[in-house]
Amino acid sequence: INAEYGGVVQLAMYLISVSTEIRIFDLASFSGYKYVHMIICVTMAIFLGTMGYYLAFFYSSAAIVYFLICTLRYIILPDAAGSDRIAHGSKRRNNLLLLIAFIQPLIMFWLTYHVTYGPDAFEVPGKKL
Repeated sequence: INAEYGGVVQLAMYLISVSTEIRIFDLASFSGYKYVHMIICVTMAIFLGTMGYYLAFFYSSAAIVYFLICTLRYIILPDAAGSDRIAHGSKRRNNLLLLIAFIQPLIMFWLTYHVTYGPDAFEVPGKKL
């Protein structure tokens, strides 16, 4: 998923004419942070059930979105380096930054929703979590 995601982001940057110093390996590393949060969510689901999963998921989602916006804005919005506002720069660059940041929780949910939904949810013999 990281290779495809990085390729899609590179293609989007090319199509909207965003030229930055970011490389495909940088995008792969930034998109890889979601796996740490996914492990936390699944671990919380194992020990605390569905409520633990959702608490961990919402906290992790907020944390990764905040982290990605704060770090990627210096790469995608180079003129925002001296400013604390995200609205600095072009609208396309802002939209790309927000897309990159907010797609991560959606991918996290897509890869971990089986923990609480469907027949593949965690089952311990004699006990359903």
